[in-house]
Amino acid sequence: MEFLKVMLHLVLGFLGIHSNTASANEVAPPLPSSSIARDPNTILILFGTRHGCRNPENYVNPSDKSWGQEGPLELNRIGKKQALGLGKEIRKFIGNDYINANYFGKEAVFYASSAPRCQMTLQTAIAGLYTPLGFADWDKRYDNWSPVPYTIDDQLLRMYNVKNCPKSDEAWAPISNDSLPSLAKMESENIELLKYMAENTGWQPKVSLAADLADNIIMIEHTRAKYPQWMNKPTLAGYDKKKLIAAYSEFAEAHYKACAEHMPCRQMMGGYWLKHTIDSMKTAATGKGPKVIGYASHTEVTLAVMKLMGYTRKELTTSAGFVLEFKNTPQAMVRLLEHDPNPVDKHVIYQGTLIPELSSLQDSNGFIPLADFEKVIGQFEISDWETACGRTNNCQKA
Repeated sequence: MEFLKVMLHLVLGFLGIHSNTASANEVAPPLPSSSIARDPNTILILFGTRHGCRNPENYVNPSDKSWGQEGPLELNRIGKKQALGLGKEIRKFIGNDYINANYFGKEAVFYASSAPRCQMTLQTAIAGLYTPLGFADWDKRYDNWSPVPYTIDDQLLRMYNVKNCPKSDEAWAPISNDSLPSLAKMESENIELLKYMAENTGWQPKVSLAADLADNIIMIEHTRAKYPQWMNKPTLAGYDKKKLIAAYSEFAEAHYKACAEHMPCRQMMGGYWLKHTIDSMKTAATGKGPKVIGYASHTEVTLAVMKLMGYTRKELTTSAGFVLEFKNTPQAMVRLLEHDPNPVDKHVIYQGTLIPELSSLQDSNGFIPLADFEKVIGQFEISDWETACGRTNNCQKA
């Protein structure tokens, strides 16, 4: 969802809504009250995050200025608070004995997609990770912030935005046109809802736009804004306000989750990122490279790489993602952790839930030998992103 799954359940619960759909009845286990402790032998920590809460692409009530002033698809104040909470929790997890309280380039590197919402999420998370002290406290007016460099890399974190990548377009095609079976079923079973939305908004009756409507619902509820009349007092047969809101909420993030489930899209979005994490751990095993690597990307990309890694997650709340903890003692080993907002300012890092092929390899502390980990998931790595894109000649590579 484009806002917190936790927040959606709170919203629906506040409204007294109990949907009959399977997804609404799935109850996520409660998050731990505190984060797991870092292993003392850790030599590399990688964290990846979906961007924080952002505004919808389309506003259902554009005349309402009580929220969304940042603009369509831009990170909003909730997203900034989420990202700051993530950065602070990463600092608590790693401690000042692992890396300095101040930024040093040899210790940490960071990557973001070209999307402003991802860059801003990363910047804000880094602000939570580093509180400048001593020489780094360069101006008392900004004593909680100091600039930190990062790299924009769409091949790594936003493959669908890379030009001349026909294989990415192919992977997205059945999702974009709603011909993927799960999306086609969603459209056919909800055609009257989609038509009702189209009649009252001027939007096309598409699943992707119903997902935008779901984003609007979350922000309307969070800011206590007013619903448009067609939602407040619906004229669609069989629906009152509560039932209508619940029905549209089920469309949240539909296309992005579909990409992560559809293997061609999953691998195209996450395969190169997966390779980057594996190579970074192998470099750390030789005593080289940084001690922290951070990434900020999108729902479909972050969820895709997590599923390639063997996490069992089906969706990501805003600012949620993974933490990989690598150590070289007694051998090269990796621990797959997850992180989630709880629900906005606070964050928690905990043991990830993995597929049986990986969970069976975990030791008592959750670590898996890196060689065994790669045997299970290495088939999904993309080493050459240009070849994976289907660039077959020099003209395409221009």
